[in-house]
Amino acid sequence: MPEYLSPGVYIEETVAGPRPIAGVGTRIAGMVGVTARGPSTGKPELVTNFLDFQTRFGGFLPDPPAPVLDRWERDEGEGGRWWTFALSVKGFFDNGGSQIYVKRVVSGTATAARTTPEPGTVTEITRDAPAGENVLAVRHLIGFVGANPQVTVVRGDNGTEIGTSTVVAYSARGTELTLAAPLPAEVRAARGDHVRLDGGATPGPADRVTFTAISPGGWGNGTVVRSRPVTAAILPLLPAGSEGAIFLTRVAEAADENSATVLVTAAPGLDAGEVWVQIGADRHQVTVEPAADGDETVTLTFASGAEHPAYEADTAVRRIRRSNPPHEAGGGESGPPLHVGGAGRLYPGAVVQLDSGTALSLHRVAALSGTQVVLDPDVPREFFETETIQLVEAEVVVQTADGVTETVDRLRFQDGPSGLAETVAARSALVRAGTGLTGQTDAATFLAALGGRALPLADGDDGFEQLRVDDFTGPNGIGALETVDEIALCAVPGMWAGTVQSELISHCEFMKDRFAILDPRDDLDVAGIQAFREPFDTSFAALYHPWLITRHPSSGQDVHVAPSGHIAGIYARTDAERGVHKAPANAVIRGIRARGGLVRDVTKREQDLLNPRNINVLRFFPNQGYRVWGARTLSSDPAWRYVNVRRLFLFLEESIEEGTQWVVFEPNNESLWALVRQTVGNFLTGVWNTGALAGTTPEEAFFVACDRTTMTEDDLLNGRLVCVVGVAPVFPAEFVVFRIQQLTQQIQA
Repeated sequence: MPEYLSPGVYIEETVAGPRPIAGVGTRIAGMVGVTARGPSTGKPELVTNFLDFQTRFGGFLPDPPAPVLDRWERDEGEGGRWWTFALSVKGFFDNGGSQIYVKRVVSGTATAARTTPEPGTVTEITRDAPAGENVLAVRHLIGFVGANPQVTVVRGDNGTEIGTSTVVAYSARGTELTLAAPLPAEVRAARGDHVRLDGGATPGPADRVTFTAISPGGWGNGTVVRSRPVTAAILPLLPAGSEGAIFLTRVAEAADENSATVLVTAAPGLDAGEVWVQIGADRHQVTVEPAADGDETVTLTFASGAEHPAYEADTAVRRIRRSNPPHEAGGGESGPPLHVGGAGRLYPGAVVQLDSGTALSLHRVAALSGTQVVLDPDVPREFFETETIQLVEAEVVVQTADGVTETVDRLRFQDGPSGLAETVAARSALVRAGTGLTGQTDAATFLAALGGRALPLADGDDGFEQLRVDDFTGPNGIGALETVDEIALCAVPGMWAGTVQSELISHCEFMKDRFAILDPRDDLDVAGIQAFREPFDTSFAALYHPWLITRHPSSGQDVHVAPSGHIAGIYARTDAERGVHKAPANAVIRGIRARGGLVRDVTKREQDLLNPRNINVLRFFPNQGYRVWGARTLSSDPAWRYVNVRRLFLFLEESIEEGTQWVVFEPNNESLWALVRQTVGNFLTGVWNTGALAGTTPEEAFFVACDRTTMTEDDLLNGRLVCVVGVAPVFPAEFVVFRIQQLTQQIQA
């Protein structure tokens, strides 16, 4: 109870009246089957259209090898056509379904494809060059460190070495390399030709990066993985705070080549002392000589022995300030820190590259404090505010054999939660990365471990020869559907194995919120389908016959497809258009052949034998197409004979259960009972208004009792609230009978 301790106005929120119950979804399917790829452990994955399914789980599977196909098809009790699963998923979406949770089944002997890139620092050639050329356009110069490094040009298709030379010049911004020797043969960008750094860091076998397909199966074979460094950011260097003010001026009088001094026009900030200046395009360390008051020029004295070209009058002169002056201490034994603009993009352990003008160098960030960045190893010289520092990270590009491409970028060269392996695991839907490299590994070694070349994964195996019926059951099969509460329809398309169908029925009966659609064998006649149906007695499943014929999108051949996927789509379509109370029958089957869409035609005489045994028949009617011509469950209880009645009660029970969770632990008294009656009654009134319940008034359609007549004193003492709900469902008009008689005039009189 609230406390009122001092005078004042108090505002309180109270809950008055019943709470609404929202109807649960009835159109979400859960399907278990063999796919080309996709996760094989964990929860089922939600797909919302067939393109989404193809992206996550691959396309259509070919028929398995003849021995495997024969083993599965000739087994009358424990067989199935699991390789048609993707066609059933397509049939679900073709017939109006919108959401499926897919659980991939794999053989226990299936293995994942993998590859280990050859170590070495590599950059791709981006422009063709003829033989005799010595300038190469490349993708990047990351890692090509040192003065005049030796490199080898390599063909991308077969790994043949085209030639070896020394880099005599480079353009970091234009990403070009100038070789000492001309190319002995042409190079082609489209062929994957690349440049390899010779004599660079070489990681040991334990430190190499290994890429493995995210899930087992032959789908990974031929999937191409390329791991390479990228420039994540180019950050400007800032002047150290001790460097003072900038000045801008011009050469006052022409200066000869290599003269000891140059005369410049006096300007604000041009104070006496040692500074660095840029004259034209050249950088020099000079001493500003003291000037008397009123002098219009100031003398700059070059450092002893400095060489420079002749300078014309009016050549621009500006002061350039150092980012890491030697008198500004860093920390510990490290050299002076660099001052970096946007240093927030950096982090401890980050790999950066500096350009000294004559050579590139790689470093790791040892420490950060504001804009000050300490590098390991120390920087090779003094750097200036006109220069930049390059943040280096990695990217992994994956392309599957069927054209799906994925890029995972911003990968850090370190271990831990933000490292390469962990980030790939968190963001890639195709591969996983493993490496023995740690944050203590030097930057060059980590970089060389990437390899840089595009390599295919290999040695993946689906293990279809050892695939068993038991692989479809248990926690990695049908059992995994228990982890998704939203599922309302269940199927294992193409599988007629008794073990699988019994497990599917048991799953639905245990969960009590979903309905199963079973598939028979595809070659059964009337007697065969009756024998197939005999072992089942459940109101939580329905059986449909015969199989369908559709054209395979890949091969163009006609193939037999189990009806469960298409029927589940029709269930979803009917629920969306009419409601769960409408029997999913007399509905057109989409996504099959316009002529000859059924494996066998069932006549009315044959259906007269099958319908009483609760076998739902798919039939062809002239000018009406192929239709579902049955709506019965596999139950022997007449009260649960029809699919829509069972599914209506599943809908009501699940909706009431989820919508009344607020009742738990409330005071169990008359006030609560009244609220429960109102809450459930309002919900059922809304259901009745949709036409889902029989009766011309709500009183005829349902009742809700929750009072002393439904609970004993023992119930109350044991914390039980008992509410009794009665509902009158609408049964389908399965048999429409018109009695017509002939009336004569005498009878009418």
